[in-house]
Amino acid sequence: MAAPASPVFDGDVVPRIVAVIPARGGSVSVPRKNIKILQGRPLIDWVIQAAEYSGIFDEVWVSTDDDEIHMIAKKCGAKVHRRSPHTATNTASTESALVDFVKAHPNYDVLCLVQATSPLITPLDFQKGWDAMRRAKADSLVTCVRAHRFLWSVDKRSGVARAVNYDPAKRPRRQDWDGELIENGAFYFTTKEVMEREECRLGGRVALHEMEEHTFAELDSPTDWQIVANMAMIHGFWPPGSVKPEGTDESPGSAEVTILGDSKLGLAAAAGLGMGVGLGVAGVAALLAAAAAGLLRSKAAA
Repeated sequence: MAAPASPVFDGDVVPRIVAVIPARGGSVSVPRKNIKILQGRPLIDWVIQAAEYSGIFDEVWVSTDDDEIHMIAKKCGAKVHRRSPHTATNTASTESALVDFVKAHPNYDVLCLVQATSPLITPLDFQKGWDAMRRAKADSLVTCVRAHRFLWSVDKRSGVARAVNYDPAKRPRRQDWDGELIENGAFYFTTKEVMEREECRLGGRVALHEMEEHTFAELDSPTDWQIVANMAMIHGFWPPGSVKPEGTDESPGSAEVTILGDSKLGLAAAAGLGMGVGLGVAGVAALLAAAAAGLLRSKAAA
């Protein structure tokens, strides 16, 4: 039996939607990752601008324990929540940061967790995701990509392998198979009721927004960074007035830093920018390199 429709969508009242981007100062894999420069912009700026220009959020927050991230987030146009130290350790869960945030800022109907490590989100993704949740009258929403990958498991005791999601004797062709929907960890919508009851980003009646395959890339190594930097030139959201740098950058010293938060020229009118551009040679090469290196992985906690 399907879960009942969320009460958030009862009546004519427009829900108050708040976005929160967890961005702690510590990063094991890539030092200072959340403010490392990606194509001339701090990493968190990519998701802040996409959220702001989507036009669906009443507020966009960055939750951090770090003074430098605090300063940069403010310059990018976000509000800042100083998260409790126990929610910013290497072992703390993202949910602990969400609970910490909503206790301090309870004025919301729907919370949107946005991962700073998903710089290829566009304003249109937020709009389509919210539309999917609204149409389903759901309590929460997850983002996924569709992957045509054959999955296997190995028995630890016997060492015997078995196919998980297909029959090797009847190997399907790509065009005859819908593939698997894999969580990419880009963003999540959660109603206040679910967050208060379950203290979890997902619960109740769950909707899904399917994103493009290139949004499945991770940022856990210098190789990851170069791949995503190449894709950002094509698929990333560039607000009106921003200038794409020549070439690609891997470090804060390789390009002039551009912070766009003080120069937004509109919200919904800009939502379609960054979309509709073909993958191109560079994008194809980046995806092939990512697949070959095994870099298409699920998101870790922020």
